[in-house]
Amino acid sequence: MSAHADSGPSVSSCSTHVLHVVPGLLPGGMELTMARVICGLSGGEMRHSVVALREEAQIANRLPAGVPVYCMHARPNELRLPLRLARLMRRERPDVIHARNWGAWPDTVAAALLLRRRPPVVLSFHGLGRAGYMPWRRRAASFLLARAARALFTVSEQSKRLMVDRWGWPAAKTRVLPNGVDTKLFTPVERPEGQGPLVVGTVGNLRPVKNQAMLIAACGRLRVAGYDLELRIAGEGPERASLLEQAEAAGMAQHLTLTGRTDDVPGFLQQIDLFALTSDSEQHPNALNEAMACGLPCVATRVGCVDELLDAGHCGRIVAPGDTGALTDAIMELAAAPALRRDLGSRARQRACRHYSLEVMLAGYEKLYREVAGC
Repeated sequence: MSAHADSGPSVSSCSTHVLHVVPGLLPGGMELTMARVICGLSGGEMRHSVVALREEAQIANRLPAGVPVYCMHARPNELRLPLRLARLMRRERPDVIHARNWGAWPDTVAAALLLRRRPPVVLSFHGLGRAGYMPWRRRAASFLLARAARALFTVSEQSKRLMVDRWGWPAAKTRVLPNGVDTKLFTPVERPEGQGPLVVGTVGNLRPVKNQAMLIAACGRLRVAGYDLELRIAGEGPERASLLEQAEAAGMAQHLTLTGRTDDVPGFLQQIDLFALTSDSEQHPNALNEAMACGLPCVATRVGCVDELLDAGHCGRIVAPGDTGALTDAIMELAAAPALRRDLGSRARQRACRHYSLEVMLAGYEKLYREVAGC
């Protein structure tokens, strides 16, 4: 177990210490959102500590200095993990415990039940590891875990319906806190039109559920049809070799750039002309939110809250998951219409600023934590 030094408790008469429990601290959307919440709500009357149950803390550098990060290095199905976690909770003495996603729920609730002084537990759902993966045992367990929690939330109305209808969460106890984007950091930049190829891009871990292969296939079809375009994908993961093979087969080998993991997502987005999200499963895709804030025209599969984000197509084009033909047609439409790209990008930017800003998200989280802590 490793930790950074704690900066010490707040001197406020109503200070709130939130202990965040996550399966790991990898550079995924859920973990990066947590980091933004901690950065935005640190100092003054609120402080935080973080527990990563399994993987190493790869994004610990995204957290404010002084926030303790504990890596439990738990083995799969480790029976002693709740005991170890309970000992850490006794030492940290949090006012609120927040566990994100199924990978953290059971051990966190079990550990909290071992405490004599039981802080309130918040459970939140941010997405599935792969599309449609909800075994009945997990649904049954989540039904029970939800009743041991003080508060529950998801990141979209669509995912709330999923948790209430399929996982048994009580509707009255489940709220929605959408992810937010820093609209001052993710902002449009002027790019010349008609000079060079149209640059299509996407951001996401290279995993099967992200289905970047469909985007490669669509772009390959468009190049065969005579469209001058390039494809850039930011992210790293196990599908890298497979995607390179598919690019070769689709005639995209010389027109695809896999940039790997990037810490400058705004810079990446500001260098492309059109954003595409081709996932088979999402809840609240941060990458789409960030592209909208950058004023990019967007094409996305109808997963998670994409309909909500893109206002049922008013702010972008929406296609069915796995439908390469529809994706190809949508990109083709936007490639041929610069004025339409500008219009959709402007609408997307306005919607991100109005409904999905960092400020809106932080206000929601702070209200939840204060309420649960009794402040």
